[in-house]
Amino acid sequence: MPDAVIWGCAMPARQADRRSVLLGMAKASLTGLLGTGMSLSRPERANATLEPLTQPPEMRSRNGELSVTLTAAPRPVRLGDIEFPGLLYNDAYLPPVLRVSLGDVLRVRLQNDLPDGFSNLHFHGLSVSPRGRSDNVFVRVSPGREFAYEVIIPRAGRQGPGLFWYHPHVHGFVTKQILGGLSGGLVVDGSETLFPILKDLPERFFLIKHAEPGGGREVISVNGQMNPLVEIRPGELQFWRIANIGATLFSPFKIDGVSLYVIATDGHPLSRPRKISDFLLGPGQRIDVIAVGPPAGEYRMGTPLFKNMAWRDPFPAQQIATVVSAGLRVPGNGEAAIVEQRVAGPRWIDEVRASPITRQRRLVYSRTEDRSVFMIDEKVIDENRVDQTVKLGDTEEWTIVNTDQQYHSFHIHQTPFLVTEVNGVPQNDDSLRDTMAIPPATDAQPGVIKVIIPFTDPEIVGRFVYHCHAVDHEDKGMMGTVLVVN
Repeated sequence: MPDAVIWGCAMPARQADRRSVLLGMAKASLTGLLGTGMSLSRPERANATLEPLTQPPEMRSRNGELSVTLTAAPRPVRLGDIEFPGLLYNDAYLPPVLRVSLGDVLRVRLQNDLPDGFSNLHFHGLSVSPRGRSDNVFVRVSPGREFAYEVIIPRAGRQGPGLFWYHPHVHGFVTKQILGGLSGGLVVDGSETLFPILKDLPERFFLIKHAEPGGGREVISVNGQMNPLVEIRPGELQFWRIANIGATLFSPFKIDGVSLYVIATDGHPLSRPRKISDFLLGPGQRIDVIAVGPPAGEYRMGTPLFKNMAWRDPFPAQQIATVVSAGLRVPGNGEAAIVEQRVAGPRWIDEVRASPITRQRRLVYSRTEDRSVFMIDEKVIDENRVDQTVKLGDTEEWTIVNTDQQYHSFHIHQTPFLVTEVNGVPQNDDSLRDTMAIPPATDAQPGVIKVIIPFTDPEIVGRFVYHCHAVDHEDKGMMGTVLVVN
């Protein structure tokens, strides 16, 4: 084996009285609204059976260091009335959010207590070293063994504050482990230094997972809950951090009646907040938004009817959360304060746009007819092979072609990228991404995206991977390796 491969030796729910008061106000608000002839999506949901959205436990760094132990082990999971055999970190379907700051050292002791199969950790989206005990996906931790990760978060450079996540990444085992529940949130603190308005806003995580308990069902949960209650006051501003930390789900999301202002994608800031009405999140994608409390009432957060695969029926619409706005309206014009926000100083995206393209590459996604093998450039992953060699300091344009009539995605480790075209349509993105959905092919043409990738951060020298982040496709071969050299 090559030297890069290393073999590895609640928060409580809100108080019941708070919930009862809120739901009582919501019912009163709904009665008033319905009396005026307005129709709401699911008014019957405003009842005491809804549980308030819980927030994940957090582990924060102290004195420049965060040291944690994550034990991966099988445990049963119950989501609503559905139970299935899970694979969990520290016995929790909603494991802790790891919170660090720039300049910190993140130390994670991973104990693999899974009965079969290797495991490891990937720190998705971080611009950190891919070598040694850092974000090295070629590590394999055997069942019954442990491995000590040490990830240095650069104090200065390309890495900035944002929302990221962690999950297993041993080829061939990823789908089962993430579907079982092995994934959690990761935050590099400091977003309020970019958007000062965030400093005084309540922060809410929406960590979306899905499970496949059998019978062709695909169950979507938020923070390990089925259709939780999201509390907000009319006119109130909240900082919502939304992440698809599941295995294979592609879906648009929409929150009826709630004004949303996106401030970051995949942990990378926009220059200013931008109002959106809905958003598509493929597996691995994240979005930070400021939500504005709507008029008193109940509002649906969910996925619409969505067709991913040409040969299958559309994925049915699901309500994944219920937003209830109740109480006294927060005074002032919060939206005016949002749109005044600006990121001061240069951003990485400005450098990427201004950099000359040193090389162009083209990747073609395909599969076998029986969908048992997925390929990039007609090859499946070989971890001992280098597919792309890149010189540190270069900025490249990659074209990714999807010949399959279903969604795929492009994710590359260690560095984000700028999306410039989707199916030939120029994009004017105001932020970088590390994961991007690729539209399905049609009978007339393939789905195509173009991205500009900066290989300019000295931290990322080494070997890492790029792949489709529908991890069942990755496990079946749709992944390649890239080596960044000085």
